[in-house]
Amino acid sequence: MKKSKLIILLIVIIFILWSVFLKTNPLLKGFYQSEMIGSHIVQMLVREEDNSFVEWINNREVDRGTYEKLDDKSYRIKGNRQNFEITLNDDNSFEIVISKLNDGTPFIMKNIRTDDFRQSFGEFKDVDEYKSLLD
Repeated sequence: MKKSKLIILLIVIIFILWSVFLKTNPLLKGFYQSEMIGSHIVQMLVREEDNSFVEWINNREVDRGTYEKLDDKSYRIKGNRQNFEITLNDDNSFEIVISKLNDGTPFIMKNIRTDDFRQSFGEFKDVDEYKSLLD
C-alpha cells in the first residue's frame, strides 16, 4: 500500500515538473486580428521568414515593415508609419494602441492563424484616410 502511494506521488510530481519545464513561449507568427470595436477591426500578418509584417485597419493596408525579437516574448515593430513594442501573452495574443481609434484603449490582437502566407484584401480608394489614423 505504501509503495503504491509513493509511486503515484512520484508520477504526479514528474507530471507537474514536466509540464512546467516543457512550457514553450509563444512565437510571433501568423495572422492576428482584433475584435470589431466600434466600426473598426485591426489585422496584422507577421511573417517569420523575413521578419516582416503588414497591418490593416478595416481591410485597408495602413503600414508594413519589419520586426525584431527583443527577448522571449517582446518584439520591436518598425513600420513605415509607426514604431512600437509588443509583448506576447501566453495565449499568443498582444495589445496594440492606435491613439485615434478606441480612445487610445488597446486592441487585443489574437492569433487566428499560424501560417504566414501573404494576404491581400483588394484595393480601396479611401486608404489614405485609414493611414492617417496612424499619424
